[in-house]
Amino acid sequence: MDRKQGQVHEVSESELREKLGAEKRTATRHEARLEIDVPLASWDQAKRVLTTNISQGGLLFTLPSPASIAGEVMLVLTLPNGEKLKLACEVRHVSLREGMRDFDVGVQFSELDREDKKRFEDALRAIE
Repeated sequence: MDRKQGQVHEVSESELREKLGAEKRTATRHEARLEIDVPLASWDQAKRVLTTNISQGGLLFTLPSPASIAGEVMLVLTLPNGEKLKLACEVRHVSLREGMRDFDVGVQFSELDREDKKRFEDALRAIE
């Protein structure tokens, strides 16, 4: 297909990763199935889902439809020890899972206070 300037060319997720090259993330991601509460249009419509992976800087989870997720979102993460941790996050990307109807949502954490940061880091070490 001949591509002209200004035309959209759809690419698969794997082709996109290949074209973008090296990862921009600096923190190691760890596969983890931790429970999070995600507010959709409001907390009345919160959805409980599991993380796919987590790192020092953010996490990834999957939703059937990301349409009502705002650019900034407050997630409630259930740590491995059962404690709950509120995380202010910024949605960094939303992408359709290749070959599926679900959407991966990647978020980056906003600044945590010292106590919450320690709790999170302790939990992350426990998953490693």
